Amino acid sequence: MNLLKDDLKRIPFLLIGFTFLSLGIVLTKRADLGMNAWGVFHQGLSVKTGLSFGIITILFGLIVLGFSVYILKTKIGIGTVLNVLVIGFIIDGIDYLFTFIPNTILEQYILLLGGLVIMTFGRALYISTGLGEGPRDGLMIGLHLVFNIEIKYLKPIIEFTVLLFGYLLGGIVGIGTLVMIIVSGYLVQIYFKILNYDPKTSRQRRFIDYYNQRKNDV
Repeated sequence: MNLLKDDLKRIPFLLIGFTFLSLGIVLTKRADLGMNAWGVFHQGLSVKTGLSFGIITILFGLIVLGFSVYILKTKIGIGTVLNVLVIGFIIDGIDYLFTFIPNTILEQYILLLGGLVIMTFGRALYISTGLGEGPRDGLMIGLHLVFNIEIKYLKPIIEFTVLLFGYLLGGIVGIGTLVMIIVSGYLVQIYFKILNYDPKTSRQRRFIDYYNQRKNDV
């Protein structure tokens, strides 16, 4: 089996996952009730710099990716690179086209909950393609390998730190932030079951895998 040829067939599903993820992010942002930790951070940087949310997502993703690869020696895949380069533009595109502004608290909660359901589906779908996790998840894995801190402890440490800096930069922290912290993990797990994907036994593809296969074939 040619790994690269097989993986290229999954890229459309990867991009569909990115699109759902981006739409969900825009909806939760538009709800104005608070975003997830990284969303609050990106929103805060956007407020301070005047750059769009999507551009901040791309730029910071590149920084995180560079740090993970150069310092932590994290291995990356096609999905990792496309995650950095594509999602920010999709977010800005949807944010531009979707002009609805909620006028009531009910509409805000509908946007928040709808965005959460859509966003977590997009995340589960793109991860289930097995083409490589996003740079922020890669950072977490890299820190786990370097410092030998369990993921269950490391993840909240990273997200709390990111959330704090985001809040200090001007990102909105609210009931939506709390809801996403509590609910998003459960929704992703539900979608994994629907997609027949087991994150415990499945492995994400890395560029090094293509190189190793080619070397073994020679």
